[in-house]
Amino acid sequence: MTVVPSPSVSLSPQPQLADYFGEWRATGDACVDLPSWVATECERGANVASVSVPAQSCVGEQLSQLAFRAFSEVLTALAAPATRVWAFLPLITAADSHGLDRYMRMNIGRTQAYAAARWPVPCMPAGTCVGHAGDMLVVHALALPDSVRSIENPQQRPAWQYSAQFGPSAPPFTRAVLSQHLLMASGTAAVVGEEVVHPHDVRAQWQQTISHLRTLRAAAQARGQWRSLQIYVRDRSDLSIISRLAQEEFSDGVERVLHAPLCRKALLVEVEGVADV
Repeated sequence: MTVVPSPSVSLSPQPQLADYFGEWRATGDACVDLPSWVATECERGANVASVSVPAQSCVGEQLSQLAFRAFSEVLTALAAPATRVWAFLPLITAADSHGLDRYMRMNIGRTQAYAAARWPVPCMPAGTCVGHAGDMLVVHALALPDSVRSIENPQQRPAWQYSAQFGPSAPPFTRAVLSQHLLMASGTAAVVGEEVVHPHDVRAQWQQTISHLRTLRAAAQARGQWRSLQIYVRDRSDLSIISRLAQEEFSDGVERVLHAPLCRKALLVEVEGVADV
């Protein structure tokens, strides 16, 4: 396991949409995996740490332990409490013999790592966790020097309060985190309460996701529009549809549309981004 602290991040030119019509693979390099706003924040004094560890063959409790070590290492490498965390997990919805999927197993380890973190966490970090085509569990964590607070969405049950049907440890993330100058949305999808809505309709899921983003922006009283959007799409056949809808909704605020499995089989699209306060 190698932790790569990144006190300054220089982002390479963003690849074009066509580069991602194959299933997306996280590299473990924050400059490649993450949207460009992260590099801007690092120039303002934030820092990023990254971990990549082989995980495809891990099963059951072994995966939970691996996740605990990975998240613990990356949180320890930061200079302050984590504000925003990304995780990319191979075979994310594959279930084990105990009926728990790999996302649930990862959340057990992630929750334990947050509880044992070197830095007391003033609020639950914002988070994204999707699948990817690689064989590594990739974790990136960002720490901001500013004070932050969490923003929840009244249309959604807080993820960290999900019922036991989503695993023995609820997903430990808040819907968004607000700093003095930036609203950072977690991976946002068509979940109302704690259930997926419109499970077979990507357009309806897109509209529900956009509604959630509007709600978060209003709750934070953010004046800027959503930008630096990174969008994950489950099915290759929906990439063109979502790309067009995203362009219509956000214009040049979209950075990338990626083909990647999501944390629930019924989810078809997930969106993350930031808005200026």
